[in-house]
Amino acid sequence: MSPLPLACSAASLLLLLSGSAGAVEWTLTPNLMLGESYTDNVGLAARGQERSEFISQINPGISLRGMGPRLNLAANYHLQTLFYANDSRNNTFNHMLDAAGNAELVDNLFYLDASAGISQQNLSLLGAQAADNGNVTGNRTEVKTLSLSPYLHKNFGIMATGEARYTHEIVDTTAGGFNSQTDRVNLRLSSGPAYRRFGWGLDYYKDRVDFSGIQENTERETYTGRLSYLLRPGLSVLGTAGHEKNNYLFTGPAPEGSFWTAGFSWAITPRTELDASVGHRFFGNTHSLAFSHRSRHAVWSVNYSQDIVNSQSRFFVPTSLDTASYLSQLFASSIPDPVLRQQFVANFMLQTGIPLSLFNPLNFLTDQTFLEKNLAATVALTGVRNTVVLHLFDQIRDAATIGNITSVFLGSNDFTQSAHIEQRGGSALWSLRFAPRTSLNASGGYSRNIFRDIGREDRDKYLKVGVTRQIEPKMTASLDFRRLQRGSSVSGGDYIENAVLLTLYMTF
Repeated sequence: MSPLPLACSAASLLLLLSGSAGAVEWTLTPNLMLGESYTDNVGLAARGQERSEFISQINPGISLRGMGPRLNLAANYHLQTLFYANDSRNNTFNHMLDAAGNAELVDNLFYLDASAGISQQNLSLLGAQAADNGNVTGNRTEVKTLSLSPYLHKNFGIMATGEARYTHEIVDTTAGGFNSQTDRVNLRLSSGPAYRRFGWGLDYYKDRVDFSGIQENTERETYTGRLSYLLRPGLSVLGTAGHEKNNYLFTGPAPEGSFWTAGFSWAITPRTELDASVGHRFFGNTHSLAFSHRSRHAVWSVNYSQDIVNSQSRFFVPTSLDTASYLSQLFASSIPDPVLRQQFVANFMLQTGIPLSLFNPLNFLTDQTFLEKNLAATVALTGVRNTVVLHLFDQIRDAATIGNITSVFLGSNDFTQSAHIEQRGGSALWSLRFAPRTSLNASGGYSRNIFRDIGREDRDKYLKVGVTRQIEPKMTASLDFRRLQRGSSVSGGDYIENAVLLTLYMTF
C-alpha cells in the first residue's frame, strides 16, 4: 500500500466519521518546520569510516482536530524533505502520518475506532540505530499501518454488558516480506451492576495474520471465563480460566492448552491502585503487575506483563515512552477537562521543547510469534520551572520458549540470529524553564541489547542537550547537541556520532 492509497483510505474514513456523528467542531492548523543540522557520522559507520554531512529540512504539515458529541478525531501529517550538501544521492522525502478517531454511529449501540499511520523505524536491532531519518544507515524502513474496528456495545439493563468487535489491520513496509493483514474477533459478556459482590465474564478471541507472499500464516484462538469477588470497597479477588490454541510454526509440543490466573485488584486510595496476578499457560508460569500512584506533582507507575505477540501487533502501540500521557496525568488535578488538558500539554511541550517520546525497547521486524516479558517503571515530576521524567525497562523476547524457532520469511531477521533477545536500560528527561519563553532541555538513554544464541552484546547510548526559545506565540526555535554511541562485542560494530541541530517551528 503506497502512501497515497493509505491517505485516501484515512480521508474516506474521516468523511464517514464526520458524516455520521452529528455537529462537529473542526480545527485545522497548518505548520512548518525548517531545520539545519551537521553530523560527523551521517551513516553511523565504524570508527575510521565516518562521513560528515550538512542536512537541510523543509517539512510542511497540517494538524486536524474534530470534536463533537459523538466524534473524537485527531490527525497530524508532515512531509519531511531531506537535502544532503555533500551527497545529493541521499536526498529524499518521507511521509509522516498519525491519525486516530472514534465515532458513535448508532446511539448507545454501534461504534467505530480507526487509525492510520506512516512512520520510519529501524529494521533490526543488530544494525546501526538511527536517531532520526537524517542518518543514512541502510537499517531503516517505512511502516504504514491502517486499522478499522467497528463494534457493538450494549447494556442489558443492570444484569450484563456485551461487546462484539471486529478489527482489520494492515501493515505495509518497504521490507516487503513482512507485509501483513490481520483479522480479529473479540466477543465479551460481563456482569452488570446487579451483581454487587460477585462478578463474572465470558470472552472469546480469535485472530489470523496473513503475510504477503507466504502460504504459512498464523492463527490464535482463546476461550476465557472470569470471576471476581468484592471483599470490601476497593478490594477484589480475581480469577480466570480458559483454553487457548495457537497454530504458528513450532517444534515440540503443540502451543495450546488450558490456562488459569488468580490475583487481586486493590484501589488503595483514590490516587493509588495495585493489580497483581499469577497463573499458568502451556509454556509455563505467568505473572502480572500494575501499580500506579498520582499526587499533585508526581506520577509513579510499575508494570510487568507476559504475553504471546508478534511484531505486527506492536506497530499499533507506541514503541517509545509517550511523555504527553504522563504530563497529562500530572496536570489532571489542575485541568480536569481532558480536551483542554490535551491542548495545554501540547502547547507546554512545544514551548519548552520537551520531546514527544523517550528511549524505550525498540521493535524490530519479524514474521515470528514470540513470548514477550515486559518490566517497566516510570516516574514523572513537575514543579514551577522543572519537569523530570525517569524510565527504566527490562524486556525479554523469546521465540524458543513457545516452540517457535523457524522463520518462513525468505531472508534474515533478528530471531534467525538469536531466538532469545533481551533489552535492558532506561531513559531520562529534564526540562528547566529558566525564563518565561526560554527552556533548557536534556534527555538521554541507555540500552543493553543481548543476543544469547550468538553471544553478542551491544550497548547503545543517547544524549541530547539543547535550548528552546519561543520567539513569538506561534514560532519556536531550538538549538540542540546530540551524541550517539554504540559499543559492541562484534568487531566493527562500534560507532560514535556527534551532531548539532537547529530547528524553527511555526504554526499558522
